[in-house]
Amino acid sequence: MAGDFRQDSSLLLGAVSSRIRRLLAALGFALILHCLPAAAQQAGDPAAPVARLNEAIIELMKSAEAKAPARQRLERIAAVLRTSFDLETMLRVAAAPQFDRAQEPDRRALLEAFTQRNAAQYVDRFTGYGGETIEVTGQRPGPRSTVLVDTRINRRNDEPVQLTYVLRQRESRWGIVDVLLDGNVSQLAVQRSDFANVLRNGGLPALTRDMQAYTERVIASR
Repeated sequence: MAGDFRQDSSLLLGAVSSRIRRLLAALGFALILHCLPAAAQQAGDPAAPVARLNEAIIELMKSAEAKAPARQRLERIAAVLRTSFDLETMLRVAAAPQFDRAQEPDRRALLEAFTQRNAAQYVDRFTGYGGETIEVTGQRPGPRSTVLVDTRINRRNDEPVQLTYVLRQRESRWGIVDVLLDGNVSQLAVQRSDFANVLRNGGLPALTRDMQAYTERVIASR
């Protein structure tokens, strides 16, 4: 059974209407970059976190094919997300401005729920293995001291999927802060849009509960 690669452009970003996609393509990445603080360029290989993630995705697909329990798959991919992504920076943007205004316990709880939610999305979308491969195809400087790492998911009997990872260095560690589908549709912009209504009505505690509920639904269904 091949992985659950959707033929529309919702592989890692979820289902997004064509109108919203066009808007996010035009504005989302620019908005996200504006929200990110500038960082000094330092030593290290920015492609290394992407390579770790690529390997983990393939392993996730193979373990799904082998019918490993969903919670086990989630815990394994979550461990890789913690070392490959800068999840706190992402959340500061996706849940702004409420995240920075909240008390520390609420921020910590939301960060853990956000990590688990992102891991659950991978478990939900990569549900089997059909010989797919993932390769890094290029690397180039991005705005505001970021680095863009291009990757390609090669699929049997289907078109490859192009993803660009946006990386930023913080505290001497490169971390992914966004994923661009087809080079322009920002995952972080989609998340910011998705979270806005819950944050407006219930603040961080409501968003934490929403993320936790999503994770449990995925575990129960996969």
